[in-house]
Amino acid sequence: MRALHTLSRRLVALADACLPATCIVCAGDEPAGICAACENDLPGSHARRCIRCGLLVDAPGERGANAERSASNRHEASLDCSACVAAPPACARTIVLADYAAPLDRVVHALKFGRDASIARPLGSLLAHRADETIDSLPARLQSTLVVTAVPLATRRLAARGFNQSLEIARAFARARSLPLEHRLLARRRDSAPSSTLHAHERRAALHGAFDAPQRLDGRVVIVVDDVMTTGATLEAAADALLRAGAASVINCVVARTPDR
Repeated sequence: MRALHTLSRRLVALADACLPATCIVCAGDEPAGICAACENDLPGSHARRCIRCGLLVDAPGERGANAERSASNRHEASLDCSACVAAPPACARTIVLADYAAPLDRVVHALKFGRDASIARPLGSLLAHRADETIDSLPARLQSTLVVTAVPLATRRLAARGFNQSLEIARAFARARSLPLEHRLLARRRDSAPSSTLHAHERRAALHGAFDAPQRLDGRVVIVVDDVMTTGATLEAAADALLRAGAASVINCVVARTPDR
């Protein structure tokens, strides 16, 4: 399986070198994989968010002329939503690229179900850029402990899909930031029903204790990469396992956050 994945990555890299690069959103010519206009228009990319759970904390209707102000002020204050103040999650931060809405939902769907792993690279690079300020603000002693990992797929879904889309995003993220990638930091204890089929309380129950962290992580800061964050139950279970293994803190980095309904 490992040899097959290595061969697959090399074939994709060869195709990238031979074929013209296009924007993953508008399909226009773009060597970086996503053009500046499409990046700027990603849904919710300029909004202020809770630093812990990644949900929007903008005032209703704050868009348009206020979007640029929101973007420039995105990291000026530590914002926690009322839910995270009342019950702080296990993670220290959640960094979100954009909302799970058109056209990003179509892009993520093509990555996961269209089996187009090449989409992961521009998404991972963009997510790494979004995380720059958070990572660069860490004390030097913590920056030296940073490690990147990804939420592991259930065995059956990995076999059916052929690759873990979150790991491919994490691979591009780690490369963009020159950070070590360790994909075995998390292991699933059991396969559960696809989370998209469960309600929020069912997800939390199904995912409680769902992960192990086999390695000791004494004092390390772990960046956990995932494609879509909905209720946060998966990432909460992952953070719990990593903290139990001795991680100093956990930072979630997700491509898309489902808006709070």
